[in-house]
Amino acid sequence: MRFGVNSCIVREITGRGFSFDDLGVEFIELGFDDVKVLTEEGINREVLTNLEGLGIDFTLHSPTSDGRNVSLNLGVYSRMNIRIMKNALRIANALGAEYMVIHGGDIHRSYHLAFVNTLRQIREISLIAGDYGVKLLIENLTDSRVGAFPHELIPFLGKNVGVCFDVGHAFLTAVRYAFPLHEFGLLSSEIKEFHLHDNNGSRDEHLPPGRGIIGIPYMISMIKKVRPKNVVFEIRYYPTPECVLESITELSNPAHLQGSTAPEEVSV
Repeated sequence: MRFGVNSCIVREITGRGFSFDDLGVEFIELGFDDVKVLTEEGINREVLTNLEGLGIDFTLHSPTSDGRNVSLNLGVYSRMNIRIMKNALRIANALGAEYMVIHGGDIHRSYHLAFVNTLRQIREISLIAGDYGVKLLIENLTDSRVGAFPHELIPFLGKNVGVCFDVGHAFLTAVRYAFPLHEFGLLSSEIKEFHLHDNNGSRDEHLPPGRGIIGIPYMISMIKKVRPKNVVFEIRYYPTPECVLESITELSNPAHLQGSTAPEEVSV
């Protein structure tokens, strides 16, 4: 099991936050909002060379529908989506990334149309990803995108598509719909990566674990149960630098992760 962080808090990527060495993690999940390595016009080779020169292990998060440098909404069928993802996968290959997290499409007038468009495009993209030696991980999301509930993700899974389980998103779904968190266990065998962040049950705050109401003990129990290959601290907002480092230290402590246990059901 490896621990990493999202790139937005890494100084070597964004010029703010923490030095990679000070975070004490093993890899970075690179987001396309955090570095202008890809736009709709194509790959910025100079930026890519700089990333390669960091000597850091990467996983990648694909562009999203609200992306600043390049956007991707699989809820709408578009050949531009395929071209963008082909370039993103070329970057992943150049950086030696094994996984790329991807979002289901935005839901506008029709859930079913967004679902079918997402499914059609992910099936095509997964074949391209295989050619580049990358596995796609579809992430559980919240209301406005395909994939809030675990059963929604099952049709996407296949030889080259697994799951990225996002604890914060799952908790928001549980609160909003009185949906038991343990139901996400349906996906356990396909979960390759965890996204860890906290919130207070009303919005997607991306706080350090322990700064919301999900609870570090629950997060630890889920990690112990599933034992994903990668665990990413997906922190975007934090009251103090110390709370980020403390949460990483506590959750990555080998003593806390020994053994295997099923997570307790959480009342929401």
